[in-house]
Amino acid sequence: MAKDINKKPYDEATLTKLDIFEQYLLAWLPVFIQTPYAKNIKICDYCAGSGQDSEGVVGSPLRILQTIEKYRDSIRQKNFSIDVIFNEAKSGKLDELQNAVNGCFNGSSWNSRVNVFCHNEDFQNLFRSHYNQLKQQPNLLFIDQYGIKEVTGEIFQMLIDLQKTDFLFFMSSSAMNRFAHIPEFQTHFPDIDPDTISNAKYENIHRIMLDYYKGKIPAGNETKLYPFTLKKGAHIYGLVFGSKHSLGVEKFLDLAWDKNKINGEANFDIDKDLPKQEASLFDSLPDYEKPKTKRELFEIELEDFIQRHGEVNNRDIYHFTLNHGHPKSHAKECVMRLKKESKVEYKGNIGFSYSSCVKKDPKPIKAKNNG
Repeated sequence: MAKDINKKPYDEATLTKLDIFEQYLLAWLPVFIQTPYAKNIKICDYCAGSGQDSEGVVGSPLRILQTIEKYRDSIRQKNFSIDVIFNEAKSGKLDELQNAVNGCFNGSSWNSRVNVFCHNEDFQNLFRSHYNQLKQQPNLLFIDQYGIKEVTGEIFQMLIDLQKTDFLFFMSSSAMNRFAHIPEFQTHFPDIDPDTISNAKYENIHRIMLDYYKGKIPAGNETKLYPFTLKKGAHIYGLVFGSKHSLGVEKFLDLAWDKNKINGEANFDIDKDLPKQEASLFDSLPDYEKPKTKRELFEIELEDFIQRHGEVNNRDIYHFTLNHGHPKSHAKECVMRLKKESKVEYKGNIGFSYSSCVKKDPKPIKAKNNG
């Protein structure tokens, strides 16, 4: 039986997960408040829990409502509405959730601009019943499932077929490792070799599952997936973030690397990069090649990308950077270093954000032949 994390204080990994979701919502929401093209959005927390932990620290539902409150004036000034969907499958926890929501949300003060709906249904049934509505407007979906059973291959296909929809779902890598050989697992994930899961290192299971989901994205579907792995004691869990929009990806990668400046992918040193940054007795040996960190490898690949093409532009580099799971700041710092080393040339100041690279005309960057 799944543990009820709301009956005890949230641990550090849970707080990290909640903070990532909250910070992403904080960056995502104003994009649609400010655009003239969206009149209604949905924010869905499909596994909402009771709203807070045993010490009153707020969970995802109340964080959603508190974030919306921060934009009250902007929402009032625009002909714009938000539907918030909370779902908790356990009836006892639903009562606690509704009490928590009622304690911090006054629906009448919003004059129908923000509407909150609490459900007590099976996630998959509710998601399917909402699906036609979700096709109609921008959405942010949070699926904080216990274990692994909710986001099946079929549900994942439905998620990535939605337009203007970003999503985060949570999974237990430890549960996958533990249950890989039972029939229920193979029913949910028929084309995963159980031995691949059970024989993998704990810290790599989340990456294996990310690759599994990536392999399910059909040609022509622009959904991009990114992980954030969480270590809780001896157990490994993880978030999967998905978006079709470069700006959404940019915002997620910015906050993920802000959480962990070593790898931007976990709340621990998943690739053992810290020792690679430290001085070693072997550094002075002539044939010794020091192991590269994730960021160092990215900068090598970006330099090679520019050199191979001879001339690129900041838009090319922007997409290259996002596809490699790095924030825009890494691209900017690398290109500035290459210019300082006389390996590239460009005119003026060049930005590497969505607004600089996609909303504006791209600017050329040329490789210099120093041979």
